Amino acid sequence: MQNLPSDYLERLKACMVAGTERLNRMKVGDSKSSDSIGWVRYGQPSLLLGRRMDEINAFFESDTFEWTANPKFGFSLFTVSYMRLYALMNHRTGAMKGPLSNVAMDNFEKGMWQVAKANTKLAEAKRDVWDMEGSENHHLASKTCDLLATQFLRHIPEYADQKLDDGSTLAQQYEVRRAYFLRWFDERAKHGQFVEAGSPSYQGDSINALFNVHDFAEDEVLRRKAEMYLDLAYAVMAEETLLTTRGGPKSRVKVGHEYDGGFANDRGYNVLFNAPGRTFTPLGENSRTTSDYYPPPAIVSLAKDTQGRGIYSFTTRWPGPVMEGKGKRSGDPDGQLWRTLNPEHSVLRHGFCTPNYILGSAGLDASWLDDTSMGFRWQGVVFADDPLSRIGFEVAPAKTKDWHGFNPFFSVQDRNILITQKWAPVAPNPPTTNPAHLRVYFSPTLDDVQEDDGWIFAKDGAAFAALKVVAGGYSWTPAWKHADAITNDTKAFITLKEENAPVILIASQATDYQGSFDAFKTAVKAQPIHYADGVLRFETLTFHGSIKPAEVNGQPVNLAPARGYDSPFIRSEWGSGLIHIRKGDETLILDFRDPQNPKKTRGAPVTDAFPPGVGSTPPVIFTR
Repeated sequence: MQNLPSDYLERLKACMVAGTERLNRMKVGDSKSSDSIGWVRYGQPSLLLGRRMDEINAFFESDTFEWTANPKFGFSLFTVSYMRLYALMNHRTGAMKGPLSNVAMDNFEKGMWQVAKANTKLAEAKRDVWDMEGSENHHLASKTCDLLATQFLRHIPEYADQKLDDGSTLAQQYEVRRAYFLRWFDERAKHGQFVEAGSPSYQGDSINALFNVHDFAEDEVLRRKAEMYLDLAYAVMAEETLLTTRGGPKSRVKVGHEYDGGFANDRGYNVLFNAPGRTFTPLGENSRTTSDYYPPPAIVSLAKDTQGRGIYSFTTRWPGPVMEGKGKRSGDPDGQLWRTLNPEHSVLRHGFCTPNYILGSAGLDASWLDDTSMGFRWQGVVFADDPLSRIGFEVAPAKTKDWHGFNPFFSVQDRNILITQKWAPVAPNPPTTNPAHLRVYFSPTLDDVQEDDGWIFAKDGAAFAALKVVAGGYSWTPAWKHADAITNDTKAFITLKEENAPVILIASQATDYQGSFDAFKTAVKAQPIHYADGVLRFETLTFHGSIKPAEVNGQPVNLAPARGYDSPFIRSEWGSGLIHIRKGDETLILDFRDPQNPKKTRGAPVTDAFPPGVGSTPPVIFTR
C-alpha cells in the first residue's frame, strides 16, 4: 500500500479510525454469538490500530465467537468480513501478521472449516458461470468465500486431508472454484457486469466480495482479472455519478434508499475519489482500507472531473433475463434458488448526463418476464445541487411492509426526455399488486415545485425539470413543500389515478433557457402531446407501452445494440471482452480476450478504437 497516493492513504486512515467507533458499545462479558459480526467488522480496524487488542482477541478465542452461516447459501454476506480479517492477519499467509493471537486464528480456521464442510458442494462448484443461486450479492459472497476457504484450508495440516460432507476434498474444491472464477470474470466482462445494477447496497456487497478475490487469491491471473474487473466497475460508476450521487437506472433499490443518503454511491467510491465536489466524511470501510487497489488515472479523472466530462448519453447492456424454463423453483437438483441467466439477453441501461443532472431508465423486452434484475427498479433524475434532490418513480409494493415490486416500469428515453408507465406484470408479483398505481417522488430538498397547466415543474440549483401525467390526473400525498431534511412528513409523492397512464419527464440545464425558469415552463407547455388508443407521441418519442417497441425519431429502439458499453468514456463491442476507456488524454485498455493472459494497458496512444473522452451530445431544447 506504500505506492498509493498520499491523500488517499490519509482518507484510509480516517476511515479506519471511524470504523472503530461502534466497538465502544461492545464488551466481551455481555456479548452473544450474534455479536460476532460486530466484533469482526469493528475489531478489524481496531486491531490494526492497536486498540483493545487483548479484548478483541479474547472474544475471538472464546466459544461465543462463531462464523455465521446462511441456511440457504452457507457462507453469508457477513462472512465476507470474516474472510477479510482472517486473510489479512493469519500467521500463515497474512500480510499483516501479529494483531490476531494464535488461539484466535485457530478459532477462525475452525469456524471456517465448519461452514465449508457442511455447505461447500463440489457439484455446485462445477455449475456454469451463468447459473446463480439466489440474489447476486448472496451468490458472490458465498462463492468467493467458498473459493478462499478451500484455498486457505487445503494448506492447513489439520484440515488438508479431511473430506467435506459431500465426500470431496479441499484440493478438488479449490481447483474447480478457481476455474469457475477465472471464467466468471471473462464472461461478465463480455456480457455485462452486475445484475443488481447500481443498487446502493447490494452491488456494494458484491464488490466487497470481489475485493477479497483481488487481494487474497493465490492465483496471479485470477487476481489480475479481479483488478481489471474492479477498474471497469469504477469506470461505469464514475460516468453515472454526479459528484457523489449515482444516477442512471438501478435494480434492487429498497424503499428509503432512494430518499436518503443511502442512495449516494457506495462509501468506497467516496473514499477512492475524495467525494468529488462535496465534503469527504470518513466512515468505517474495511475493504479499501486494507487493499492496495487503486484505479488507473483515466478512471480517477473521470470520477473527479465532474465539470469537464461534458454532456453525454451512455448505454450499457447488463445481465438479468433468465433462460427459458431455468428460473427459480424449476426443480433444480441443487435447490429452488438456482436459476440460469441468458448471457445473450440483456437489460439496456440508459442515461443522459450533464454537470447539473443525470436522467436514467432501463429498456426492457416485454417478452422476458423472468429477469433476475427486475426486483424494485429505480429510474428518474438526480440533481447536482443537493445529494438528496431527485425525482423518481416507484410502484407501491404488494404489502405495506414489503419493498419488493417486480418490473415496475416500461420506459423509453431519448437524451433528456423520458416516457414511462407502470408495468408490473403480475407474475412474479403477488396478485395484490394488480392493480398497482405509479407514484412519483419529489424530494423536499428541491428548490421549488410548481403546478402549471397540467405540468409539474421543478427547479434545483442550475437545473429544471418538468413532469406530465398524460391521462387520468393524480393526487399528492402529502403536498410538496420545501424542507432541508427528509422525514416521513416531508416525503412528497404524486399517485396516478389511472393505472396505465404514461408520464413524461423532462430535465434541462438552466443555461438551455438563459437561466429563466419561466422561459422553460413556457417552452414546455407549448409542446404538442398526442395520446390516443394507448399510443403517446411527444417530441422525438413514440411510446406504445409494452405492446410493441417504442420509437425514437421513427425508428424502433434497439434493445441489443452492437456495443455492450457505449459512451464518450467506455466502449466495447458486445461479447468481445476488449474494453477501451478514455477520459481526455488518459487511456486504459482492459483485454479479457485471452483467458490465460488478461492484459491491462494504461496510457496507450489514442486510436479510433477509443471513445472521444469528452461528451458533446446536445440535449433536446424546446422552443415556443
